[in-house]
Amino acid sequence: MGKIGIVTDSVTYLTPEQVEELQVEVVSLVINFGDQSWPEASVSDYTDFYEQLRRVSYLPTTSQPSMGDFLQTYDRLAGKVDSIISIHLSAGVSGTVQVARSAARMMPGVEISVVDSGAAAIGVYMMVDAAARAAAAGWEKDRIMQALEYIKRHRTLLFIPDSLEYLKRGGRIGGAAALVGTLLQVKPILYFNPAKNGIIDLYEKIRTREKGLQRILAELDKAYRQSPDLKTGVVHVGAEAEGKALVQRIRGLYPELTPDLCPVGPVVGAHIGPGTLGICCYPLASDLKEIIKYRT
Repeated sequence: MGKIGIVTDSVTYLTPEQVEELQVEVVSLVINFGDQSWPEASVSDYTDFYEQLRRVSYLPTTSQPSMGDFLQTYDRLAGKVDSIISIHLSAGVSGTVQVARSAARMMPGVEISVVDSGAAAIGVYMMVDAAARAAAAGWEKDRIMQALEYIKRHRTLLFIPDSLEYLKRGGRIGGAAALVGTLLQVKPILYFNPAKNGIIDLYEKIRTREKGLQRILAELDKAYRQSPDLKTGVVHVGAEAEGKALVQRIRGLYPELTPDLCPVGPVVGAHIGPGTLGICCYPLASDLKEIIKYRT
């Protein structure tokens, strides 16, 4: 049984404490805002970024990690582990996975499996969290890879942007493009569509934000009725108070659930916009239930 290293990218939005606890390596995407550029992983407090984003008329740009970033990370791990699992942002919205795969091919002496999470932010976090905890528990690589596929297949991730304007300007609007002309009439629920390579797509059109929240809570309820053992989280983009309120709302409905509260940082937040709110969950299989903990 060999030691397994876990690599991810900065859109997992792990805190420094979680990076240390989970023992994962983070390859950073880059945010370009005005005349400044910085690695996203260097930012832990997103408040100033979103305050500035709301004030400007232009959209920051983002860059995927370089080949060199991945090669350095893989090389650094190679001497410490027997194999590597590298879990990343959806290929439908970023080229990060492709860069990771190219880097992995340049290191034939190291067994590297690159995983397209099919999601962003909380959707990647839940897969990384499970993989890291499974590796620490001594799971074999094939078993971890099967668990990641299980999470990806059973995961529900729905979110409500405050506006489609950021997705439109950033070119990440995917299948929701048809809604641009009706921004004032709807509050769309969006998701990462696995049938379309993980692009951001329209899940359902809702008239108000509250009805949208009710609708995604109905999906959570459906998942809960199928399996009460749920790994659950609330995701927010610069909307901590609303995120906390949604966590409390879920706990009021399902006292046995302890949803994680997961903020979104600059790279993803710049594209989906401040005020976005959503949920993510997946049913805990019996072996995962033994190792998964909740974010506090």
